[in-house]
Amino acid sequence: MPKPSPDKGFKTSSKRYGYFSNLKFVFVNQWRFCKRYIISLIAVSPMRALTAVVATFLPKIVLDCIESKVSPAVMLAEVSAAVLITILMEAGTFLLSESSRRDLAISENELFKMMLFQKTIDMDYNNYIFNETRVMKEKANQALNGWSGNVCSSLNFNSLLFSSIFGFTSFTAIIARCNILFIPILIVSYGISALGWWLLQKYRDKKKDEWSATFLKLNYMTFRSKDFTSAKDIRVYNMTDFLQRKTAKHLGESLALQKKMENGHLINTVIEDVLKCVISLGAYAYLIHMKLTTNMSLGDFSLYFGAITGFGVWLSRLVDCISDVLECDHSIDDYRSFLDLDDSMLKNEGTPLPTKEEYPLSIELKNLTFTYDGAKKPTINNVNLKIEAGESVAIVGLNGAGKSTLVKLISGLFLAQSGQILINGTDSRQFNRDEYYTLFSTVFQDVSLVPSTVAKNIALCEESKIDHERLWECMRLAGIDEKVASLPKKENELLVREVNEGATSFSGGELQRLLLARALYKDTPIIILDEPTAALDPIAENNMYLKYSQLTQGKTSIYISHRLSSTRFCDRIILLDDNAIAEVGTHEELMALGGKYANMFEIQSKYYRDEEVKL
Repeated sequence: MPKPSPDKGFKTSSKRYGYFSNLKFVFVNQWRFCKRYIISLIAVSPMRALTAVVATFLPKIVLDCIESKVSPAVMLAEVSAAVLITILMEAGTFLLSESSRRDLAISENELFKMMLFQKTIDMDYNNYIFNETRVMKEKANQALNGWSGNVCSSLNFNSLLFSSIFGFTSFTAIIARCNILFIPILIVSYGISALGWWLLQKYRDKKKDEWSATFLKLNYMTFRSKDFTSAKDIRVYNMTDFLQRKTAKHLGESLALQKKMENGHLINTVIEDVLKCVISLGAYAYLIHMKLTTNMSLGDFSLYFGAITGFGVWLSRLVDCISDVLECDHSIDDYRSFLDLDDSMLKNEGTPLPTKEEYPLSIELKNLTFTYDGAKKPTINNVNLKIEAGESVAIVGLNGAGKSTLVKLISGLFLAQSGQILINGTDSRQFNRDEYYTLFSTVFQDVSLVPSTVAKNIALCEESKIDHERLWECMRLAGIDEKVASLPKKENELLVREVNEGATSFSGGELQRLLLARALYKDTPIIILDEPTAALDPIAENNMYLKYSQLTQGKTSIYISHRLSSTRFCDRIILLDDNAIAEVGTHEELMALGGKYANMFEIQSKYYRDEEVKL
C-alpha cells in the first residue's frame, strides 16, 4: 500500500499480496507462536487421504479372499491387518485434528487479534482519524471474526486442500484403471460447481466495502447502547426507540447483504448436488454393465464403486477447499493491508531531542495549515506564531475556531498539510515520533482511564516503577490528594466500575484533576491544558489559577479555555477566529485594542455581572 501523506486519505481497496505470500505470512507467524500446530497440520494432511484410500480397499480385500477361497486364517490375517491399519490411521487423524483445532483457537484469540490490537494502538493518530482507515480496520476485524474466510483458518484450509489433492489424485488413479473417460466427465461436472463458487467469491469481494461500512455503523450503535457514559442520555432523552430504529435499520442492511450471500451459496450447493447425483448414477450404471458383461471380479467392482464415490467426495472437497482458501486469501489481503498501512511520522530514527540543558523549549508555527478528512475548508489556515521558551500562552476563541486542533498539531497527533512546527528551531517531523511525545504532557477534554488503580492511572506504569513520593506531590498540586487520601485503599483504589466490581467513581471535576496529576507526573518541558477547568466549580478553578505558575514552572505551557476571565494569568493570549490568528497580546493589550477579544470579554463579564445582580 502506498505511504499515506498528510494531505491524502487511504484507498479502501485491499492490496493483493498473492497466494504464496499470504501463505508464508500466516505460516511464519503461526510457526513462531505455536510450532505444534504447524507440525500437526503437516502430519494430518496426507493421513486424511490415506485413511480413505485404505478404507476403500478393505471391501476388495474381503471379497477377493472370498472369491479366491483362501483359508479362514489367511483371510482373518489380511482383513485384520487392513482393519488395524484403518483404525490406527483414523485415530491418528482424529488426535492430530483435535490438537490442531485447539491450537487454532489459541492462535486466533491470542496471536492475530493481538497483532491487530497492536497495530491499532501504535499507528499514527493522524492516520487513524481517516474514515477510510476505520473501514479498513473493520475489514481486518471481519477477516478475523466475520462473514468472510478466517485468517487464522488459512493453514487449516490449506492442509485440507493438500489432503483433497492427495485423495483426488489417489482415487483418480484407481478410476483410470476402470475407464479413463470417467475422469474428464467428473472433472467437468465439478468444474461447473467450482465456477459458481468462484463467481460467488467475486461478488463477496465486491460487497466487502459496503458490508464493512454497515458493520461499522452497527457496531457503533450497539457499543453506544452498552456504553456506561451514554446510559444517562439514553434514559433522560428517551432515546430507546430512536436507537432501536437505527440499530434495526443497520441490522436489516447487514442481513440483506448476508441473505444475498446465502442465496448464492444455496444455488451453488443445489447445482453441485444435482450434478453429483447425475454423474454418480451414470457411473454406477456403467459399473453394473461392466460386471454383467465382463470378467470383472467382485473385489474390483467394489473397489471401483467405492472409488467413484470417493472421487466425487474428494473432488467436492477439493472444490470446497479451493473456495475456502480463496476466501481466506482475500481475508488475509484485508488483514495485511491494514497492518501494512505506513505511518507518516518517523518511528525508528530521527533527530535527537533537545537535552534538559536546553529546557524550556520554544515552539514556532510557520504557515501552518490543516484540513480534516472530507472537510471543504481548512480548520487551521496559514497560522504563524512564536511561543517563547518558558512562556505561558492562552488560546481562546469560539467553538470550532480550531483551538483543540492546533494543540493536537503541536503535540504531534495531527500532521499539517503544509507549514512547519519548530521545537527550539528544529522541524518536529525530524524527530522520532514516540520520542517526540515525551516532550508533552497534555490534558485533553475527553477523559481516558484504564481499569486499574488510581496510582497506575496517574503514573501509567507498573506498580514497581511508581515513584509514590512524586505521585502524591503531583496529586497535591492538582488538588486531588485529599480525595484520594479519603479512599479506603487510597492510591490503590480501583477505577472504572464497568470492569472492576466495587471500583470507586470520581466526579467530572475530580477526573480533570486526576488527569492534571497525570500530566504533572510525566514531567515534560511542554504542558498543554485543553479546557482543564470545564468541570471544576469556581472555587476549585480559582485555586488552580493561583497554582498555575507553580504547575508550569520551568515549562512552556499552552492553555485553552472558553472562559476569557480564566486566561489573564498567562503571558499572552492568542485569539483564533475564522481558522486563523485574529489577535495576540496580553489581556490589557487586547482590551485596549477594543477588537474581538474585548467584545467577547465584555459579553462574558456582562453575563457574570447580571448574575451577581440577580443574586
